[in-house]
Amino acid sequence: MKKSFKIDKVLLSNTFFLYILTFSTHFFSLATVPYLTRILGAVTYGKTGIATAYMSYVAIIMDLGFILSATQKVVTHKTDQKYIGKLLFSVCLIKLILGVILAGIFIIYIFKNDTMRLDLWFYIFYLVAYLINAFLPDFYYRGIEKMKIITYRTLLVKAFFMCLIFIFVKQEADYWKVPLITLLGNLIAVIVMFFDLWKNYHVHFYKASRNEIMYHLKDTIPFFVSRIASTVYQALNTIILSFIYGNSEILGYYTSADKIVTLSKTGASPIADSLYPYMLRERNFKLIKKFLMLVMPAILLGALFIFIFADSICIILFGSHFADAGNILRCLLPIMVVILPTYVLCFPVMVPLGLSQYANASNVIGMVIQILGLLALCCMGQLHIYTLCVLSSISEVSVFLFRLGVVLFYCRKKHRDRF
Repeated sequence: MKKSFKIDKVLLSNTFFLYILTFSTHFFSLATVPYLTRILGAVTYGKTGIATAYMSYVAIIMDLGFILSATQKVVTHKTDQKYIGKLLFSVCLIKLILGVILAGIFIIYIFKNDTMRLDLWFYIFYLVAYLINAFLPDFYYRGIEKMKIITYRTLLVKAFFMCLIFIFVKQEADYWKVPLITLLGNLIAVIVMFFDLWKNYHVHFYKASRNEIMYHLKDTIPFFVSRIASTVYQALNTIILSFIYGNSEILGYYTSADKIVTLSKTGASPIADSLYPYMLRERNFKLIKKFLMLVMPAILLGALFIFIFADSICIILFGSHFADAGNILRCLLPIMVVILPTYVLCFPVMVPLGLSQYANASNVIGMVIQILGLLALCCMGQLHIYTLCVLSSISEVSVFLFRLGVVLFYCRKKHRDRF
């Protein structure tokens, strides 16, 4: 009984500090949204939506699934310092090579795009900021389930640089300072985390052989396929809308409404991330069932509240000119309802059950539904902001239903007693 309590305490602590660490990356950017939408306006703020949409692809490619595959290896080999050092070396070397390739491709793309070329440094600052952020070795802390100290340090660094946005971004012409400040914050955070690894955990780089590097690369590819498929149908909207509406205010409305959806994902992600190493060790599936039964009624009530007051919420958060973002938010609302159970059912539940292939396949299914839906809307001449948002909701709900169906079918046949 004593052991069980200790495990629960570690899980709760890890979840809490993963929240803070995740929010240090996402929430601080969201916290500046009400300020930036008022200072920059819908048109200029829409540029940040375009940039972050492209950068979501950069982030997911740079991660390459290591946040899952490397975390799993740290859980298994946490006491083997040499193995961890070789893993860290392999991950960083692979990311360095990827970063150089992506930077070359993206810079060429900017020069080929007449609109983006006018804001060259704005997009380059965003690119470098995301490339640097990819080197955060947070998979190690997730694997050992010790997030407290490094979370505090990262939080302080990124909070400081968030404050710089309020200090230095004073007019529309200052929009380029947003990614530059983000870049500096990410750089300091990476330095702090690597210093902590060296000083407090005695984790050093150990040169890995070519075969070892290739092993880690091949092992993470299935996780990468899953995550890139998810990003394709989640981030594609902003890019499509930029071609349909150009620099119209509609892009700013969508970017603003999508920030609220992103906040719900930010809230769900740390729960799934902390459950992942815990479930690999304990396989306590009854805890998952009780947790979802407890939180889902609250999520449904929250969704109903947002549906009723969506216009007012957008006005309060983004300004009086963003009332039209309310209907966009309503179309995206189903994503917010299913995002937590979708995340929890994926790797925390499906990997310990030996269903990782279905977890990866679910995002591919979502991508296929999104792409086929886009083709259908184009053929019917009905591709616009609202149909695009509804399609995204259908894709996300389909992913959730697929994962739920696989888990229920598998457990009914083999592991009913675990639930």
